[in-house]
Amino acid sequence: MRIHETIHRYLDDASTGSPHTRRTYRTAMNRFQEYLAHKGLDPRQASLEELDVDRLLGYATWLLDQAQVSRRTLHTYLAGLVGWVQFLQVRGWLPFSPQELARFQEGVRRIRRNQRPPDLLPHPPRPEDLEALVAAARERPLRRPHDPRERLAKLRDIALVEVLRCTGLRVSELVGLTRRQLQEAERAAWVVGKGGRLRRVYFDRRAWEAIHRYLAERQPLDGASSRPLGELPVFARHDRRAGSQVLPLSSASVQNIVRRLAQAADLASRGITPHALRHYFATRIYQTTRDLAVTQTALGHSSPNTTRIYAKLEDDAVRRAHRQAFEGE
Repeated sequence: MRIHETIHRYLDDASTGSPHTRRTYRTAMNRFQEYLAHKGLDPRQASLEELDVDRLLGYATWLLDQAQVSRRTLHTYLAGLVGWVQFLQVRGWLPFSPQELARFQEGVRRIRRNQRPPDLLPHPPRPEDLEALVAAARERPLRRPHDPRERLAKLRDIALVEVLRCTGLRVSELVGLTRRQLQEAERAAWVVGKGGRLRRVYFDRRAWEAIHRYLAERQPLDGASSRPLGELPVFARHDRRAGSQVLPLSSASVQNIVRRLAQAADLASRGITPHALRHYFATRIYQTTRDLAVTQTALGHSSPNTTRIYAKLEDDAVRRAHRQAFEGE
């Protein structure tokens, strides 16, 4: 069986994980195939029998030396590779003996120990950064003022940034949001997060009004759709290829929108990403409540250990403020 074929089956298999996990692993396995080609083994032509443990473990060295990925990315890509090996093993396709499999597993453990990612604290954007980002979306000039697609894209981007600012939504949750999930009376929405966990997110008045301005402008497009209104995405594509269809944005599109707005606001050096906006939201919630349980629920975290980093972030901020106030005299 060809290497490329088994990777394709692995990434399409529902047991691999959530759609977000499969997208992440797709990137990891694309880089793995790039690595194999670099080593003279075309994954579209080569069979599984041409692989060996040393070649698999060499992927980590290539990622660090040639691709120059971060240690965190290395761990993510290794998880994708390990998942593929397990996929092959379960189906009886793995061309390794039990001893060779054990050597692979030990090699992965050794790499993970030696390349343990640093416990980095998030660096949430400042409130003024968020205001500058929103202003960039609102003030972006239209190149073709009479093009309805361009006007819709601008209104969508304003609403998108406002929503990321005040909800803490993950990108996957944002692009999956449908009109049915919006709750008018509560100014909220039910979203399904990681692991199928359901939670309610709330919008402030600015974000809610931005959504309604966008959807009101989009009404003719939505009305012409053959799908029920409630099934349509809240945030849709407005490029030429989408045409008159109401199609959801991709996660990559959201990343690109935020990146372009950050550049327009002269914030490129600040590391403004959709996930950074989630850090901003989490920090604001924790600073207001000082309650880890509330912050955990608002973010949709399964474990309080994931949320605890925001308490540590706050402790560091207090420590710096104390030293500035009392040791700088």
